[in-house]
Amino acid sequence: MHDSCSGCGLRFVVNQGDLFGPLLFFDRVLFLVPFVTLFYFGLWHPDVTMFILSGGLMTFLLTYTMPHRNGASLAFDYLIRRANDDLTGAGPRS
Repeated sequence: MHDSCSGCGLRFVVNQGDLFGPLLFFDRVLFLVPFVTLFYFGLWHPDVTMFILSGGLMTFLLTYTMPHRNGASLAFDYLIRRANDDLTGAGPRS
């Protein structure tokens, strides 16, 4: 990924660690928590074949949608930075 836009100079990711929160949200909360909830609360009792098939499907979807989830977390980070008027890349560093 490029550091900044070649046309306008917008810095895409000011601090590389900033994407951890949105990526964790998009990965865990929206994707894995509903699947785990089905098993934990006993809402779904699959037999061995369905368990293996659903696990394989979940692994495929996690791998296939990784670029989309990364893009969504980058867009969410951009939205937060835009709301805080911090698109210049000169924001506070920790």
